[in-house]
Amino acid sequence: MDSPAQAPARTASLLARLGKRAEMIGRLTETWVRRPDSPNRLVLDVTRRCNLRCSMCRTWEDPRRDELSVPEIADIMRQLPRLTWLDVTGGEPFLRKDAKALMLTIARTAQALTVLHFPTNGWFTKRVVETCAELIAERPEIQLIVTVSVDGPEAVHDQIRGREGAFARAMDTFAALRAMDGVDVFVGTTLTRESQPTLEALGAALRERFPDFEAREWHWNRLQISEHFFGNGDREGLAPELKPAPGRPRGGAVREHVERRGPPKSLVDLMELAFLINLEFVERGESSGIPCESLRSTAFISPEGELYPCHVWDRPLGNLREHSFATLWHGDEVAQARGEVQRLACGGCFTPCEAYPALAGNPAHTLSQTAKRSLRLVLAR
Repeated sequence: MDSPAQAPARTASLLARLGKRAEMIGRLTETWVRRPDSPNRLVLDVTRRCNLRCSMCRTWEDPRRDELSVPEIADIMRQLPRLTWLDVTGGEPFLRKDAKALMLTIARTAQALTVLHFPTNGWFTKRVVETCAELIAERPEIQLIVTVSVDGPEAVHDQIRGREGAFARAMDTFAALRAMDGVDVFVGTTLTRESQPTLEALGAALRERFPDFEAREWHWNRLQISEHFFGNGDREGLAPELKPAPGRPRGGAVREHVERRGPPKSLVDLMELAFLINLEFVERGESSGIPCESLRSTAFISPEGELYPCHVWDRPLGNLREHSFATLWHGDEVAQARGEVQRLACGGCFTPCEAYPALAGNPAHTLSQTAKRSLRLVLAR
């Protein structure tokens, strides 16, 4: 319980967060009727470097290049006045020694920011925790979301990640963040042929370490192939078919996870539920039926400042060291690429990084598809 001295600050922080949420919803609803002058959601890759050697990703093999500096990133943030939702990713973002300064600079310059999310492999526990504490102090109204990557029980995770001790570090980081006020932290698992058979064992390990652990704290993502982001164009065979577990013939692994999660308790839960329900049908070979927001309200920036439609499609559109964001965003190259996205000439995908903005940006399609598919799941029982 807050002390009398703490209560006003806590109330002010809550009101500020509610105000930010309202602002974000306002900017989101605008995209329902028109393409904004700059994206309201962005994935910013800050390094290709990684201290682990994951079997499903090859970003760590990419030679070190000239990464965007903190001042360059600040300049990009100032060019995005509508940015409310930012994913900072890598590689391992906290392998950068200036990671804390980078995150705080983003918080100070992206004034419209409402949601800040980053994944981490959890190796640098102290850096991650200290950065989160300072972000909360700097911008308490921002919703800070952290995903700690865990791909199996200890032996499996360490094998997949290519380094002994990776599981223990990830668990320590998850535990530290879970104990902090102001951080929404999740376990993130990439489903591959190596990890998918051990999901039940991983769930048991998480519940053993955290007896109150809930399935809603566990985020799943299927392996994605991306030459410019993961550098894993040769890894096609690692993607699993998400078949039901033994003794559970009525549904696949994704459906079982939906059942474990139970009814949504928050907007984040609701978004995750919609993603998982539609993912099961995408896994069956159906189209998502939900238009992609890439280059309409979302984009991806590489560590070197190259603008891409998203983290999957290897379609460079110009470098932000050479052009302003507005020049590229309103240019012919982006317009052409956006048309290709609409025609699914990009190949189409349903990865969380692109699916969540699509779900939020197309409420009619989302409600229709999710409702029809939910009914099909119920009738199939």
